[in-house]
Amino acid sequence: MIGSFTWHEARRQLTELAGARALVSDGRGAFAGAGLRFVPPAVLSPIADTDTPASWLARLPEDPGTWLVVLLRAGSASLGLFECDTCVAHKVFRRYVVRGHGKAQPAHAKTKGKSRYGSRLRLQNAKRLLEEVNERLTDWVAAAPTLAAVHWSCPVRQWPELFAATPPPPFSRDDPRLRRIAMHVHEPDHDELLRVARSLSRGRVEHGPGAPGRPTMADPGGQRRS
Repeated sequence: MIGSFTWHEARRQLTELAGARALVSDGRGAFAGAGLRFVPPAVLSPIADTDTPASWLARLPEDPGTWLVVLLRAGSASLGLFECDTCVAHKVFRRYVVRGHGKAQPAHAKTKGKSRYGSRLRLQNAKRLLEEVNERLTDWVAAAPTLAAVHWSCPVRQWPELFAATPPPPFSRDDPRLRRIAMHVHEPDHDELLRVARSLSRGRVEHGPGAPGRPTMADPGGQRRS
């Protein structure tokens, strides 16, 4: 990677790159050209497949506005409401839902039954965790009618369970503001929430396909073959 930058610097970074080389959308949320890729901060508008640098910059807001981070795992959740760079509200939830060998009770119950008291307790806790998350999200979204984005990380099995909970989350599964977090997320807590938020607020300029001196699959050592 050549370097990273904050969302404040995104407009200048792209303007300078586009002025020195032809950039096109690479279909993966970035602009690429002449061996470089411009990957915008996730808190800004995503780059569409049909975008040019000029069209993306034309609709780029002055700042990210209000955005949510939702980190959800079996037995724990960390939520944050952000205004530009500032975390204005945050909450961590923890519930006992994981069996001794690490398997979440809702997943275990689908194949092994749920007769014992401990199993019933874990199922109730798993249900209550999702309810608590949705209740808090509903309160925050009601207070932030101009919410720009919801950045989320959640196991594939658990994501539909969030929408099946009562109350449901304050957005639908096809809400265009939903953006899955494209990075590894550790156990949700306050420190992890802030780490993820910092990462979402930064973009990067990196080597792209065909960059000079970049190793290829055919030539792992980066040496030219004759």
